[in-house]
Amino acid sequence: MSFFNALRERAVSTINQVLDKNKGEKLTKDELFCRSHNLPDNEAILGESAVELSIKSDNSLNEYSQSPQGRIFLTNHFLVFWDAFDRRNCSFVLHLSTVKKVERLPSSSYGFALSIATHSKLNVVFYLIGLRSESEKFAHALKIALKENLPNIAKLQPFIQSCYSEYILAKNKISHENIEAVPPGGLGNKFKFPGNVVELRDKSKMKLWFDLFRADGRNLSLIKTPMFHKLVRVGLPNRLRGEIWELSCGSMYLRLDNPHEYQQLLKDNKDKTSVAIEEIEKDLNRSLPEYAAYQSPEGIERLRNVLTAYSWKNPGVGYCQAMNIVVAALLIFMSEEQAFWCLNVICDRIVPGYYSKTMYGTLLDQKVFESLVQETMPMLWDHINKHDIQLSVVSLPWFLSLYLNSLPLVYAFRILDVFFQNGSKTLFQVALAILKINGEELLKLEDDGMFIQLIKDYFATLDHSAHPDSNNNRYKSITKFQELLVTAFKEFSVIEDSTIEKHRAKHRDSIYSNISTFVKRTELRNLPKTPNLSADDLSVIYDRFYSIVETYNVTMASGKNSMDFEAFYKFMTDICDFININTAEDQRKIIRDFIYRLFTHWSSSEDHQITLADLIIGLNKLVEPDLMSSMSEFYQLYNNPATDRIDREGILKISEDLLAITSPWKDGLLLDNITEKEIENAVADEVYRQQQLEKEDGEGEQKVVLPSEVNIDKKEIEGRQAERYLSAASTFIQRAFEYAQPEEQELLIKDLAIDNTISHNAALNPNTPVYINLPTFRMVILADETYELFFSKTFRHSIHVAKPPDAKFDTMRNLRDMFDGILADGRAVATKVRRRMDSAASNAVDNGSMKSGKSKVEPVEEEEADDDLNNMDIQDQDVLLGAEAEMNTKKPDNQRPGSNRPSVVEMSGDDNLIEFET
Repeated sequence: MSFFNALRERAVSTINQVLDKNKGEKLTKDELFCRSHNLPDNEAILGESAVELSIKSDNSLNEYSQSPQGRIFLTNHFLVFWDAFDRRNCSFVLHLSTVKKVERLPSSSYGFALSIATHSKLNVVFYLIGLRSESEKFAHALKIALKENLPNIAKLQPFIQSCYSEYILAKNKISHENIEAVPPGGLGNKFKFPGNVVELRDKSKMKLWFDLFRADGRNLSLIKTPMFHKLVRVGLPNRLRGEIWELSCGSMYLRLDNPHEYQQLLKDNKDKTSVAIEEIEKDLNRSLPEYAAYQSPEGIERLRNVLTAYSWKNPGVGYCQAMNIVVAALLIFMSEEQAFWCLNVICDRIVPGYYSKTMYGTLLDQKVFESLVQETMPMLWDHINKHDIQLSVVSLPWFLSLYLNSLPLVYAFRILDVFFQNGSKTLFQVALAILKINGEELLKLEDDGMFIQLIKDYFATLDHSAHPDSNNNRYKSITKFQELLVTAFKEFSVIEDSTIEKHRAKHRDSIYSNISTFVKRTELRNLPKTPNLSADDLSVIYDRFYSIVETYNVTMASGKNSMDFEAFYKFMTDICDFININTAEDQRKIIRDFIYRLFTHWSSSEDHQITLADLIIGLNKLVEPDLMSSMSEFYQLYNNPATDRIDREGILKISEDLLAITSPWKDGLLLDNITEKEIENAVADEVYRQQQLEKEDGEGEQKVVLPSEVNIDKKEIEGRQAERYLSAASTFIQRAFEYAQPEEQELLIKDLAIDNTISHNAALNPNTPVYINLPTFRMVILADETYELFFSKTFRHSIHVAKPPDAKFDTMRNLRDMFDGILADGRAVATKVRRRMDSAASNAVDNGSMKSGKSKVEPVEEEEADDDLNNMDIQDQDVLLGAEAEMNTKKPDNQRPGSNRPSVVEMSGDDNLIEFET
């Protein structure tokens, strides 16, 4: 028997792991065990054994006629047992704090037996099945666990005072526990419970539970027998409902382990404000308004306390839609602390993702529900599709409010009784039963509104007879709600957790993808305006940001959605050439300090974190194309806000950082525009020289082939660029101190004497404090061509904000790459060659004109022409562009009589071949 049980347990564990893998979570064996038995997450399995039980209560003469067989598990704080054949037959979760006595029984046919007595007068005998050594090992582990649990026994007595089950036993002289007062309960104790007490047979139900507590224990040491499940199904008595709910879902164990956390959360966060609290205040008066307690200050205050405490307990969720409805229902039967811990279990365990910013759990389960309708009621599903009826519009409120906003409260609480016992599958079973019962009427409807109205009418008549025309009084007495329960939990009992998880796995990817897209679109839409970043840039930055911030789950909107410095440095390294190209260790340290300066300057939070909005705003400034704004932003990195100036140390730091940042260009690993123009001119000169060497054959077609190699002195060009950047760094620090201003100091009378040793510029004196301001910094930068180009183009072009997270491409780094790029696109070279040809032809014409006595027009060099165009006013450029547009409307030169100028430059199939039509 024990061998087959071990195989069975191993198979169940494997299935659970597969199902859990589909959920996208990686839970350990212990975590899976805790989820399966509603234990706290920190429990671990210390031992297990096949076992046969004998259970007897001192308060009852009854004993099990058939001893249940199954497996017993020992964890840090619990003994867990379930029947090997059917868990409903016998199962329990026994807290070790309730164990009063453990003894080893004399040898029997089983060979090894342990007897345990609990505080509820239960005597449980464990007949361990298996090797004696394994039984000894289990007994030893139990002994150690009981010793380690001794400090927790002190929590038991205060906890018992809060349990109504202990109160009714003590009041009837069954229990010897000293219960001083009625345990704090829900709002129903003062404002009455929903429904008619007589019709609900509350006293009869209480008597049945009283007998069960006498025979099978209570709260932390309750044995769940078939009678327990029957009593839950027929409806819980109002005064016991809160305790049974928290026992069924496991929140009772959290309340025991954390006796003061709820009150401490309220105390520590008193008078604090947050977005969640603002939302809570808006919904307080909209929470079950039909119940009298929520029209009173006491009920509103209790609701506020629980929701506020949870928002501080779980700030990632805070407060979400419909959470107020659920808590309002709990508080009718529970104290604030009970409702608080029960809410934690609902949100984290039973229906994860229902109450979150993205509501991913609810949306996923709506797809699951539609799949189940299609599978179980294909005719109704075809009708829904045919008439484009949105089923989720109807069913979403059922799931989100746990039927509390849809059904009358009396019946909604009956659904919650089963929900806390069986989990989320209850929601699906009831929803399917609703459609099944109303299926024939629904097939006649072709409109969403009529569909919703029919269901509302059905909910409003749940207390009516399900068979009013029946001649059988027994059938006639069955209400619609009773019919709903039978249909849900009998006909749809095949809908198990495994069935639901199979459908969840099927739809999870598409739902998560849709949610991620929606969240991304919403977050990008709410970002500040960034004129220097396009929509595509923002999309790429968003993807890269969340690919680095791995602790944040976009779909579930959980985790920390901000960067620390290490994540920020990785982000910048991926997109900035001046970081990932630089290989010198000393330079990398300086650049890392510069990136940290950016990090602290961009961060808007007190905990030194970078949010997505901070990053977007910072990058928008970093790629600013306006030269003056770019220099100003760089200046602000070193500026002292108190004095609005940069001192001597700041000037030296700027010089050091600029030298480190520009090292890829200084070392020839990157090329700036000045060097690129030098290379283009060198290639154009070589092409033009080769063309001049060729002999012209009349007015026939002339071709120029770009050479595969051009005689360019690589070291010379790299050297010139390196020299420019070294000179720029030297010039910067020299001019910065030359134009720096001395600090204003109050002179004493004795200092008024003339000192001929003082320089004419005190800033040059190393002993004199000096500073520069923004105008001075701009002047120093603009005085150098290389640094001016660096702030206007070079630095900005080295930052690739549009580089996708998974892209691995290198920028153009050396002269060989630059030359290959020029050969790949011969248009730039062709333009320069054409200008040289035009200039030579113009000179030839001018020489002829001079011989004939005509005036000569001086040719304009290409570089000079470009500079003149760049230095023109906007109005001058508009005039030039207007004239150019007017010229374009005229006939081409080659169409005018006597014109021999080339008018078309075309690229042939060979990239190295340029044809000039003459």
